[in-house]
Amino acid sequence: MHQKKSNKIFIYLFFFVILGTLNNLKILNLDPFRITNFQISGLDKNYKREIEDDLNNLSEFNIFFTDKIFLKSVLKSNSLTETFNVFKIYPSTLNIQIKKTNFLARLNISGDIYLIGSNGKITKDYLLSNSEKLPFVFGNPNIEQFLKIFSIIGLSNFRYDDIKNLFFYKSGRVDLEMKNDILIKLPLDNLEVTLKNISQLMTNDQLSNKIIDARVSNQIILYD
Repeated sequence: MHQKKSNKIFIYLFFFVILGTLNNLKILNLDPFRITNFQISGLDKNYKREIEDDLNNLSEFNIFFTDKIFLKSVLKSNSLTETFNVFKIYPSTLNIQIKKTNFLARLNISGDIYLIGSNGKITKDYLLSNSEKLPFVFGNPNIEQFLKIFSIIGLSNFRYDDIKNLFFYKSGRVDLEMKNDILIKLPLDNLEVTLKNISQLMTNDQLSNKIIDARVSNQIILYD
């Protein structure tokens, strides 16, 4: 009986010493499990630094008790993030693997050029490589409108890479200007079928500088 009590006292003392040691280390800023390093992959150097700056508040946390809500909010709010995974590397490192969004088009907002990402967010164009090859969007549509049109184009046989400009109208209708200077006037409805039909005409080299008018149901009209 006496031995059992001694064992219990020893266990209590053991945990008391361990917890006391960890608390003392934390007070002395020597907590071995305090987050001190972020390994971020998937983004360019400048954008990594932006996320690291935003995550600085996490350096106050123990790796076992990371503020997951704050971490997710920082990563999701970044306009370049499509998806991400976070791994803990003990004792004090967070490994953050980011899949960068795909840029789909350019947009002018109050004189500044922004890029529309496949994640539905816009990013200011800091001379990112090859951004000038992306089509330009006119008419100030909301991002959901643009992504809907982009998705429909993707479902058809139409080549998105051949588009130079997209013109959005208040009525909801869209025109496409191609890199070979063909202008396509699309209807409000049945866009996927219309684009499939037009894509069959696009193989004709004589269509350059033509206007393809598909606004009338079941009709495709060509004129200069």
